[in-house]
Order: sequence, then structure tokens, then C-alpha cells
Amino acid sequence: MGHVQVITTGGTIASLPHENGDVSATLSGQHLMTQLGIESNVKVTSSVTIGSYTFDYSTLFKIANDVTKALKNPDVTGVVITHGTDTIEETAFYLSLVTNSYQKPVILTGAQFDASYSFSDGTKNLQDAIYAAQSEKLSNFGTLVVFAGFIYSARDVRKIDTNALEGFDSPGWGPVGRVDNQKVIASQNVSPSASLEATIPKPVALVRLGIGMDGAEFRRITDSYSGVVIEAFGRGNAHKTIPHEVKRLVDNSIPVIVTSRCIRGEVLPVYGNGGGKDLERAGAWFAGDLSGEKARILLGTMLSSNKSWTEMKQNVERVSQP
Repeated sequence: MGHVQVITTGGTIASLPHENGDVSATLSGQHLMTQLGIESNVKVTSSVTIGSYTFDYSTLFKIANDVTKALKNPDVTGVVITHGTDTIEETAFYLSLVTNSYQKPVILTGAQFDASYSFSDGTKNLQDAIYAAQSEKLSNFGTLVVFAGFIYSARDVRKIDTNALEGFDSPGWGPVGRVDNQKVIASQNVSPSASLEATIPKPVALVRLGIGMDGAEFRRITDSYSGVVIEAFGRGNAHKTIPHEVKRLVDNSIPVIVTSRCIRGEVLPVYGNGGGKDLERAGAWFAGDLSGEKARILLGTMLSSNKSWTEMKQNVERVSQP
């Protein structure tokens, strides 16, 4: 009989407060399973035990290798990763890029309240994630986040609240399903749109524009990076001096991706005088409604995989489609 592989990485779901008042990840995966009174068809291993706000690209690579190892095991029907909520959406998106060929559910979950709270949400979220990982309905959905009873696609999910129990959503799209009393309901289909090898992503600048940020400041921020993601104004606009800097980067074979500061809606080259049209003319690629953090993961992974300019542009176009 197949089993679900739970891989723990720390986070609030595995945390307790200490005498000095700090909260940190200390609980083992086996402790989390004991709280559930878990059945025999679930096995537990640990990848890392830290808060997700301390993750780096090497951490993502290690988790991806652990997940891939589990997915290759014919006895594993699905994988659950317990994870801190701060960066769960980025890890989920990275895994969606590098593990989507196995046709087994990969589910991430966590908690907003640590295990010392009587109302901690960790146990219920983990239980729901295990049910989701056991569901054949989700076998072709790639990587998902299960939280507060809802199922979200890795591409669209975002943390929307710092401490509410319903801390996640997919702005503009909503959940793709839910878990209700052990029943998994899939209301939308999810089609993975890019497939990359698991590598340690290269550093990519993530620049969120604000009033008064001009080309000179943009250059100081992006200098020394091999790729740049711009979280632009609205539909994908920037100060009129920035397209010149974008062209300089592109002419030096440094790819630039444009996303929006807005949490809903796509970027589109419409406006001139520094707007999206000028950024497009300068050679920037537009990433639909993909978030800046995820565009950064995508670009860094493509760069470390030595994808050609054409391949990178094609992947951005694929992933920009929901």
C-alpha cells in the first residue's frame, strides 16, 4: 500500500516560544504526527528545521532534492511539506517549476499560530494537506498550498495577512478547491506551464518602484546582477528615465522582467513616456499577473540552468498565462 511522505522544514507549525520570548522551530516531524494520531500510511522525514524567513536559494535546492527523491519512490502517492508561512509561496512556485513531471500531488502547508496556542491551526492544516496528498483528483495539479481548508495553485497563491487564520488567497483567481471533512473538492484545473531542472537559482534583483525612483537609483540597485525583475506601477509603468537603463541591461544580455505592484491584474505595455510601451521597446518581458517574488525565482532558475535568451522568453510567456 502506498504512503504519503511528509517532509518537515520548520516554520511556525513546528515552533514554540522560549524563555527569552523568542519563537523558533524546534518540534520534530514525529511530534507533529503524534498530535494527529496519524495512520500507518504516512511517513515523516526532515529536510531543515528553521523559519522560512531565513531560507536561501541553497535551502530551496535541498528541499527540491528531498521532494524529488520522495516522488521517485513508487510507494509514495503524494508529498506534504510543512513550511513557514513567510515564504511558502516562493518555495511552492519553485517546486512547481522543478518537480511537475511526476504526476503526484505536492502539497505545502503551515500555521499562523505556533503550537503553544490552544487554537493553533497547524494540526488541522497538516491533516487537510495529507488528505489532499492522498487524493487522485490532484495528481495532475502539480504543486499546491493547502491552508485553512482551501487549496491554492503554486503560481497564484499569496500570503495576504500577517496573522489571520485565512492567511492566503489567490487574488483575482481564488482557490482551486478545498478540503472539507476529509473530502477533497477540486473546483478548477491547474496545468503546470514550465518545467525546469532543479538548480540553485542565480541572484536576481527585485526592484519595487516608488514615486521618485529614477534611472540613476535603478542603476545603483541593479548593478552587478545577472537578471532583474521590476515590480512596476499599475499596468507595468516606470519613471521616464528607467527604460534607458532597461535597454542598457538588455543590450548587455541581462534579462529584465516586468510585473506589477498591484495584487490583481496583468501587466500590459500600454503607456508611453516611460510607461510599459517604452519598457517593451527597451526589451523587457512582461509576466502577466505573476508576482515579483515568483518572477525572480523563475528568472534565477532559468539563468542557473543556462537557458538561452529565446528559451527564457518562452518560459516567461508560458508562466505568465494562468
